[in-house]
Amino acid sequence: MFHSDYKHIIDRLPESLVKRVCERLLHHSKDPVPLESISRKSEQIESYLRHTLEVYENSLNKKRKSMAQEKLLRPRSWPECNVFPASLAIYVTDIGVQTNSTWSETLKHDHEEENNRRVMNELKVFCQHLLDYNKRTFEKFMQDIEREYRERISMNKKLSNCDVRMRI
Repeated sequence: MFHSDYKHIIDRLPESLVKRVCERLLHHSKDPVPLESISRKSEQIESYLRHTLEVYENSLNKKRKSMAQEKLLRPRSWPECNVFPASLAIYVTDIGVQTNSTWSETLKHDHEEENNRRVMNELKVFCQHLLDYNKRTFEKFMQDIEREYRERISMNKKLSNCDVRMRI
């Protein structure tokens, strides 16, 4: 499609972007490039490919930075909560002679404790979210049921009073 001199640029772009560059060059509003000219070497094509590559690489760098910052700031699940995981720690016990089996058991035990702690923290957060959600969702419904129940009780009392009066 493009001239072979642009291979070093095209190889760094995803195929979808290469197709998009071709379409944009063909249908450019001010200065469209004819289909035959795309396979030739041209300053316009090279500059547009370089520009597209620069934009693409900048967007990748921004994604990497934002993902790294997200990982540092908070856990992925329930991001609106202010629950930060504790820093990782490896506990080493010195019992004089440590064989490979005791070393791996110690690390395994520490990892199990860490995993259990993280799971419990996530469960606490999830439980709180569930309680908040239920309160928001069902609070009005429960109030309506209570009001209706009290109204029925008061009507029953009035009817029983009327019934007692009629008997007298």
